[in-house]
Amino acid sequence: MANSTSAAQKAAYLFLALCCVTLLAFGGFRAYQIYGPSKVSVGGVPYGLPAGSTVARGDAPDMKSETSSMPVQVQTEMRRAQELFRNGSFGSAFDIYDGIVLLYPDFAPAIWGAVNTLFEIDSLNDNQRDRLSLLSGKLQGRYPNSGLSSYIESRSLYLAGNTAAAQELARVASERAPALYETRLWYGELLLKESRTVQAATELKTVVSLSNGDSPKAYELLAELYHQSGMLDSCSAVVEYALSQYPVDAHLLLLQGYMNEYRGRYDAAEKIYQRILAFRPEYLPAREAVNTLGEKTPPGSGSGASVSPQDRAQVACDILEPLVERYPENLPLKEALGRAYLKGRQYDRARLQFQEIQRNNPEYPEIQQRIQEANVTRAAPASKGNNGLAANLSRAVDSLREASKPTSSHDFTTMLGHYLVRYGATPKEFFKKYSISNFKPVRNNVWQESFYNAPYKHTYTVVFDSLNHFRQVHVVVYDSSSSSNHLGMAPEVFNRLLKQNSRISGIGNSTGETDCGDGLVLDAAVWETQDNFEMIARVVGKPAEVRMIRFDKTVMPPGLKLCDYITYLNQF
Repeated sequence: MANSTSAAQKAAYLFLALCCVTLLAFGGFRAYQIYGPSKVSVGGVPYGLPAGSTVARGDAPDMKSETSSMPVQVQTEMRRAQELFRNGSFGSAFDIYDGIVLLYPDFAPAIWGAVNTLFEIDSLNDNQRDRLSLLSGKLQGRYPNSGLSSYIESRSLYLAGNTAAAQELARVASERAPALYETRLWYGELLLKESRTVQAATELKTVVSLSNGDSPKAYELLAELYHQSGMLDSCSAVVEYALSQYPVDAHLLLLQGYMNEYRGRYDAAEKIYQRILAFRPEYLPAREAVNTLGEKTPPGSGSGASVSPQDRAQVACDILEPLVERYPENLPLKEALGRAYLKGRQYDRARLQFQEIQRNNPEYPEIQQRIQEANVTRAAPASKGNNGLAANLSRAVDSLREASKPTSSHDFTTMLGHYLVRYGATPKEFFKKYSISNFKPVRNNVWQESFYNAPYKHTYTVVFDSLNHFRQVHVVVYDSSSSSNHLGMAPEVFNRLLKQNSRISGIGNSTGETDCGDGLVLDAAVWETQDNFEMIARVVGKPAEVRMIRFDKTVMPPGLKLCDYITYLNQF
């Protein structure tokens, strides 16, 4: 019996010891969670880290909580500056950040935004350099010996030409503040420049996750990394996804053009390059891409196996030239030869063929247009050292031209009421950008323009509030060729405009067909950001008409449901 009692006591003590160890381990784990290094858990963002991955916060300051404690107007201006920064409008973004800093000198997120914006501007003037020095010193004084401070020092050294030291400090910054995505982005960019692609890819994917996909530059660099590595399928996938979020990003569009060239789709590539130059005329890589169309080969291929447009045109010329000599009276053959010369950029020869056709038959279809096309000459390569007096004069002339000649027509990026004017702009600012001669006043503070783009009639109504601030755009598009027989499917005009707006604003959320009562069924798609709300909609049973609204989100009534927007859709 004594042995049995002793064994039972030992078992009890052992069980008690195990319980104590378990409790201690659990207590230690909880203490580590509470008092140990904090971490950031990331979501499942495409081309980022796997969902649920964690990143140590380090000494990264909490900018978001500081911003949320500021007045609503300041938060709105901060979001607007961030949007301008993402779109590459660094000068405008800096003006907003700096204005906030002047009102709130110790507001760290605005100082941080201003410093990062100045780092992105290619050439700073004396005032901007002084401002950068002052604001950088203020941040480094507030966060001494931190990852943020190392990041600022790294960027300053890089501007001074010390690349090696800049990269080392960027590494230190990303280790000290791993959750501050700007430090990881900068380190990834430097690694990419050193062709350390594996490490760079890790940094850039981390940036995509930490920024929640809100950094177009991360996608640009990741796509460029795949491009330089010859991983063209991966590059194409990243570019296509990123363009759905940032449809007018010049660098992403440039890579999309490259991908088309590598596949032999030269016409599509040229259209993309021309689209870039339409909204970024000064973008040198796009100009160079146009001038070297068909001459590019995929990175790492070394074969140059693809046939350029000039080579293909020369083959056509070799076939057509003897035929034209043999049958000089055959005008379609001459036209084909002229077109081949155009493809090969032999403009003088093309013009001679078309002029000869015109002499023989002045009524030949579209011959005048062909002659005009042949009068185009290849653009001279743009000079990269364009910083002297000529550049300043050109900029001055451009600014005068812009001031004196507001836009009187719409290109792809401004269709469907996408006026390139910020919400809150005054009528003076708006009509400085868009010609007032195109508009007619329909009521107080409401202006309307209409134009016909076959087969669609567009009517855009611009609404200013009682304080003369730009707040709303109402769009009506009518398809003059539409018939009511669309077999229960969405009519072509709706699908086409939906795709068009998706290319401008990104992928929207489709609502499907919703019964709003009284026999009214609404089919719509919605785009929504922190500052902007867009809806494109059609009423089932009206196949020829599509309506759209764009609102400054700050003036929208809260809690609206889908059918509540019918009032706004039908307002004009």
